[in-house]
Amino acid sequence: MITENFLGVITLFLVVFVLFIFFLIFLKKRTSVFTSKELEYIKSHWIRIIDMFHSYPKEAVLDGDKLLDYALSKKGYEGSLGEKLKLSCRLFSDIDSVWSAHKVRNSIAHEMVEIGEKDLKVALHSYKKALNDLGAKL
Repeated sequence: MITENFLGVITLFLVVFVLFIFFLIFLKKRTSVFTSKELEYIKSHWIRIIDMFHSYPKEAVLDGDKLLDYALSKKGYEGSLGEKLKLSCRLFSDIDSVWSAHKVRNSIAHEMVEIGEKDLKVALHSYKKALNDLGAKL
């Protein structure tokens, strides 16, 4: 006859196994590549952002931030962009520049300060690099 101790070990093993499977599914969702449709959207939207920069540089930076938010959502991250960046920081080759770009975005959106064109270009470049780090191939 099977002892209670043996049943406890089997139950524990099954629980750990199920948790491990869920962890693998969760991890796979976060590291998955973009679909061809998502890549097409990111690339076409990036082209519009670059075109917009010449006439409306601040709006281009705002849209770059939104595009990064979209890309991270497609990678399985949830929450505000700040929360997504905290969770996904290991994906970026230069997380500090991504945070700086996001801070420029926040200054545009929430503060009445003048931001130079050079700083706006740097922010846009940081968004491009971040998107490429995620696999966008811009």
